[in-house]
Amino acid sequence: MSDTPASTSSVEVPPLTERLRLLLVDDDEVDRLLVQRLLGTTGLAVDVVEATSGSEALEQLKARSFDVILLDFFLPGEDGFWVLRELGSRGSRSPIVVLTGQGSEQTAVELMKAGASDYIAKSRLSAERLEQSLRQAMRLHLAEQRHRALAEALPQIVWTAGPDGRPDYFNQRWYDYTGLPARPASEERGSAPPLLPRDVLHADDVVGCLDRWSESRQAGGPFECEGRIRRRSDGAWRWHLIQALPLRNAHGRILQWLGTCTDIDDQKRAAETLSFLAEASTMLTASLEMSVTLERLSALILPRLGDWCAVYLQDDDGPVRQAMAAHVDASRVPLLREQHRAFNPSATASHGVARVLRTGMPELVPELTEAVLHEALGPAGDDARIRPGSWIIVPLWAQRRVFGALMVCALPSGRRYGARDMELVQELARRAEIAIDNARLFEMAKAEHLGAEQANRAKDEFLAAVSHELRTPLMAMVGWTRMLRSGQLGPDKAARALEAVERNTQVQTQLIEDLLDVSRIITGKMRLEIRPVVPGMFIEAALDSVRHAAEAKGVTLCAELPPGSGSIHGDADRLQQVVWNLLSNAIKFTPRGGQVTVRLRWVEGHVVIEVQDTGQGIPRAYLGQIFERFWQVDGSSTRKHGGLGLGLAIVRHLTELHGGTIEATSQGEGHGALFRLTLPLATAASSRGSAPLVQVQARQEVPSLDSGVLKGLQVLVVDDEPDALELLAVVLESRGAQVFTASSARQALEKHQFHRPHVIISDIGMPGEDGYSFIRRLRALPLEQGSQTPAIALTAFARMEDRTRALLAGFQMHVPKPIEPAELIIVLASLTGRHPQVDSQFQAARQAP
Repeated sequence: MSDTPASTSSVEVPPLTERLRLLLVDDDEVDRLLVQRLLGTTGLAVDVVEATSGSEALEQLKARSFDVILLDFFLPGEDGFWVLRELGSRGSRSPIVVLTGQGSEQTAVELMKAGASDYIAKSRLSAERLEQSLRQAMRLHLAEQRHRALAEALPQIVWTAGPDGRPDYFNQRWYDYTGLPARPASEERGSAPPLLPRDVLHADDVVGCLDRWSESRQAGGPFECEGRIRRRSDGAWRWHLIQALPLRNAHGRILQWLGTCTDIDDQKRAAETLSFLAEASTMLTASLEMSVTLERLSALILPRLGDWCAVYLQDDDGPVRQAMAAHVDASRVPLLREQHRAFNPSATASHGVARVLRTGMPELVPELTEAVLHEALGPAGDDARIRPGSWIIVPLWAQRRVFGALMVCALPSGRRYGARDMELVQELARRAEIAIDNARLFEMAKAEHLGAEQANRAKDEFLAAVSHELRTPLMAMVGWTRMLRSGQLGPDKAARALEAVERNTQVQTQLIEDLLDVSRIITGKMRLEIRPVVPGMFIEAALDSVRHAAEAKGVTLCAELPPGSGSIHGDADRLQQVVWNLLSNAIKFTPRGGQVTVRLRWVEGHVVIEVQDTGQGIPRAYLGQIFERFWQVDGSSTRKHGGLGLGLAIVRHLTELHGGTIEATSQGEGHGALFRLTLPLATAASSRGSAPLVQVQARQEVPSLDSGVLKGLQVLVVDDEPDALELLAVVLESRGAQVFTASSARQALEKHQFHRPHVIISDIGMPGEDGYSFIRRLRALPLEQGSQTPAIALTAFARMEDRTRALLAGFQMHVPKPIEPAELIIVLASLTGRHPQVDSQFQAARQAP
């Protein structure tokens, strides 16, 4: 630098109006006098204190402060570099101008790096040069003071370093934040210039930051790195962005480094959290398998968020189950599951999973106490071998309902959770609850799909069973019928053939009735005629109905029906059907020589009916399934007993419609079975003033009538089935009626106009135009054209709504198929008034419930 100015800045140097305190350090008295004389000729007011050595200068600086220092470079036993280092180490901020009689450009550069403000060769020393250098040094000093004041006012940590990179200044924010000095005494002189004290910068970040700092110093370029600095107030390591820029003079030489440390912990953690949550969303939604989803959730939580975690799920009001448990030490997981089974917290607990599930509110407990653990985990929590020290429990929501909870725990020796931790766990839970709910829905869909497949298989099996059960009696009916038509059977065999046909017809009729009953039950269209009924009556009627079957098989029927007061409200026919089903089943599964017993008891406002047999019994594993539709203990093709498996299902539904219960017990195969039917007794208040008690009778054979009871009666029969049409014609003609037949509604109207019959019997389901349309068209005719001809609807549509529809359409009577020939004749005679005795008997029987 020789004697050239250190800076060519155009900034005007402010006038120095106050007297300067100047320390002159030089061992040569002549040089001191020269400097004193030159100072006197300048425009500066100066108070000079002299020192002849560096040590003496240091002692002067201890006693007072100086505005500027004039330092001779060559001192006895000491050089300017030593003095500059000592002044810097002692925190001196006074600007220093170095005077020397020797030296080179390289020496000047080294002096500037060491902290000198300017350098003047004694050979070119003048009052003007001296004044200019002092004014420049003061200007820089004032600028530095302003910069320091600004640095102290900033909320950031601000620091500076000399040209060698050794930090020489930290603002007050540094001391407040770290609680440590900028230059620890432990730093040895001559060691590599430290960026920040090692006990303040996180050990994992020291090497990386110092390597970058070294690169920046060597290259003379900007410096930037991220590192964690410990905060004194709570010991937390917080991320900072550490930056520095070199300040250069007019010749491009670095005079100083200006640096900052900016707290970016919140931003960095927010970015890390967003990245973590994005990863969580990807991982959790990648699978719809519940086990995979929960396993990935635990991998996200441990060890980043805690030492162990668990997921608890609750279906509706069922028990809480631990769907997932994970621990940083996998060997501890079985113990976690064992502890969960032992925990028994109160449903109204004020802490823990029970509270979160009940209230839907998250729970954060930074420091768990014995009292909180006891409240949250129940008495078993007092002896828990894995004890949490801090926990976060957050609810899992789906469709505005809490279906579970996520618990994250830290061990007593580990971290303590705060609000920020809970926010992160809640965000993770929001993603987890979507994934878990999707997995639950997927499992439900799989179960429904499996159920649909099982239903399809059950449907196929059911259709196969229906086909079998219908074809079996059909084979006998068709076979015997063809033998009868061949004329090859004698009188005895022909009678047996007719009995077989009739018996198998009744079997088919019962199968169809069962199917219709199940259909009514499934569609909710089963109708009951509720009246007061005496239990003993419908039990006796059911016994009478099965007595012949029991005798034919050699099974003894026993009845224990003690007299008792009280009735029940119910449908007498349906209750008889229930007992008949139970008795028929008992007889079917009881071998010859066995016994079936029916008992009647009154127990605490209820009627109890028991049907017990000594038959083959029911395996205990199947007791819960025997009342299901289409279910049989033995559904194989090699089963001994036929049927569709509908009887007990009908029994259960009819019992429930009467407000009762049905249960089955058995000691196993070979030990018989007991069916217990419980029905509520009618209260005295509800029985008072109600309809009279129903007298129930077993089904009797329909009485035959005189062969000429229909003589002279003209009947129009309408049916699209030729066989049914011919059968009806033969039956009616056998009792003296004159029959006209029609196979369609159009043909029926034509024949009605031609023959004007006394009565019409019409099918309902016919192609083109059904029976409803036919009767409406008939009723729309003029009176003189026979619009009021009595009509009977004889149809396979046998529901209550079918009967109502037929009557509303214009029919006088609705008779479901199949019907006994004798019953049809009675219906016809009753409608036309040809047999008043039978008419009254028949009407009474049909009106009974």
